[in-house]
Amino acid sequence: LRPAVCVEGANGKKDKMDNSQVLSRSWNADPGMGLAGIGLLMQQDGGAESPVFIKSVVAGGACERDGSISVGDGVLAVNGERVIGSSVASIRERIVGPIGSTVTVTFESSKTGEVYERTLMRGNAQAQQEPVMGRRYPLEQAMPQRSIVPASANIPLSRSMDSRSMQPQLASNVSNVPLTASMNENEVSRLKSKISELEAKIGITNDELGRTKSLLDQDRNASMRSVREIDQLQRKNSGQVVELQTALNRSEQTRRELESQVASGRAREEEFHLAFNRAKEQTEAREQYFSDLKRQFEEMKTAYERDLAAAKTARQEADRMRTKAEIDAQTMADEMKELQDKEKERRKREDGIRQLMRDTEDKLVEAKQLEERTRGKSHALHLLFGQWHKDFFVTTVQEQEQHDVLA
Repeated sequence: LRPAVCVEGANGKKDKMDNSQVLSRSWNADPGMGLAGIGLLMQQDGGAESPVFIKSVVAGGACERDGSISVGDGVLAVNGERVIGSSVASIRERIVGPIGSTVTVTFESSKTGEVYERTLMRGNAQAQQEPVMGRRYPLEQAMPQRSIVPASANIPLSRSMDSRSMQPQLASNVSNVPLTASMNENEVSRLKSKISELEAKIGITNDELGRTKSLLDQDRNASMRSVREIDQLQRKNSGQVVELQTALNRSEQTRRELESQVASGRAREEEFHLAFNRAKEQTEAREQYFSDLKRQFEEMKTAYERDLAAAKTARQEADRMRTKAEIDAQTMADEMKELQDKEKERRKREDGIRQLMRDTEDKLVEAKQLEERTRGKSHALHLLFGQWHKDFFVTTVQEQEQHDVLA
């Protein structure tokens, strides 16, 4: 069962929280299961990765009894396991445990930043308070009752009676005392001493019963934890056996691969020796080749120096020729300028001729137009002449016919 988030505190009131707060179980959260906390309320703001700090210390709890734990201190570890980055629910499950057992919590002071560790006992102060040896109770008052270990536990106790079985025996012993008027002070003192011894024995018996019950609870819880741990270890070991078998198979496969790699490495080593010998021979040949190159380089250097001297002479000749060419270029530039001037004059004359030709063309166009008009008039005259000739011929023919008729 997971502990409740809102638990009952020492004053019997329930501590409420909002969505950003998660509180630890108090010492009397679940009396039936015998689980308890250490009397503090924790808070975590900003998500599961944010630090957890103490919101308040419950009155009467183990933290208040310690006296050095303050509100605002951070929770760093529980039983040596770091809880930084864990949620409040996870830390609460680590802190909550059987009543009367101890838990070691590491805190960080909010004032000085000092890290300190405290071993605290789970449960209420009244529930864990040990009775005083030899405490006396009045005969009329009921003895304080404590839980008795069930007989089904089959664990031998140091005492076979509890306080409820001792009370009738004490009353019987007191009733058997002769209360007569002749009882003197010595007998009264002896009876009081006897009653005190009986009360002391009852107190001792109650102390032993309480301690025995606490030890039995601790042994039972420890046994349950051991069983759970053994189960977890068995499951873990079975998983580890499978993993080891898998790792062994992988190791065997790796060994075979390494053997093949070693064989191939030896073969490569032989090849390397052969290649080294060939490289050595090639190195000697290269050295001979480099000596020949060096000799050829010296010869080429001598030839280069000779060619350089010849090139220097040729360059001087080229400079002289370049100077002459510059003079010739200047002369040609002057001639070109003169030619350009002549070309400008020629273009001016050509423009004049072109203008004259354009004027001539305009006159020719006018002449063509005049010719066309003249040709039109000539054609009209030709038509008139044809009409006149026709009329003349017709008239002549008619006159000839009339003359013939008259003849």
